[in-house]
Amino acid sequence: MPTYSVSLEIVKRGFYAVDGTHARIKSPSEDEHIFVNRKNFHSINVPGVCDSYLKFLKIVSQWPGATHDAFIWSNSTVCELFEIRTISDGWLLGDSGYPVRPWLLTHRSESHYQKATKLQRGTHMRTRNVVERSFGVLKARFRCINTSAGTLLYSALMCCRIVVAVAVFHNLCIDNRMPLPPDRNDFPDHGHIAGPAYNGPLNDGAHVRERLINGRF
Repeated sequence: MPTYSVSLEIVKRGFYAVDGTHARIKSPSEDEHIFVNRKNFHSINVPGVCDSYLKFLKIVSQWPGATHDAFIWSNSTVCELFEIRTISDGWLLGDSGYPVRPWLLTHRSESHYQKATKLQRGTHMRTRNVVERSFGVLKARFRCINTSAGTLLYSALMCCRIVVAVAVFHNLCIDNRMPLPPDRNDFPDHGHIAGPAYNGPLNDGAHVRERLINGRF
């Protein structure tokens, strides 16, 4: 995740967004129940932050499938970077499964806000959905973590390491302009599980978003 102002400015000229996916694994021998996700299969819940080039700036592969997205986010190093203002400018885009924060904007229905957050890829939702496409491309390139191709038959710890490894290879493919897989079909993310909306306490992020809507859009 970039923290220097020059690197951040380059990323912001595109955008960056946060979302997650699930990597299917075999039933672990220990604490099996905490790996069962909302679709009732065993998985690792993998959140990630990507940029407009589909490149992962941060990916976390260590949480069981039953863990809520908002909990993972609140315990991530990226969240800490924003909280302690190491990254002090700009916003992340996320869906309703994440808490709105002064630096994390989640979807709202106001038409002016939706139209004004076009950036380079359409509305807020279409912009944020690029992170889902990033995961789709990742899984199209590395079918071992694609739920349509089966299950990772390793320990949970090894599965976590495999996910991180293929994310690194994915970024290298982008850096070296490797062609996308031929059977694209717009790269659906077969492991994406839409989580429930965040229902935690309101915070100053809601006020920041309201000021942004009223003052700029």
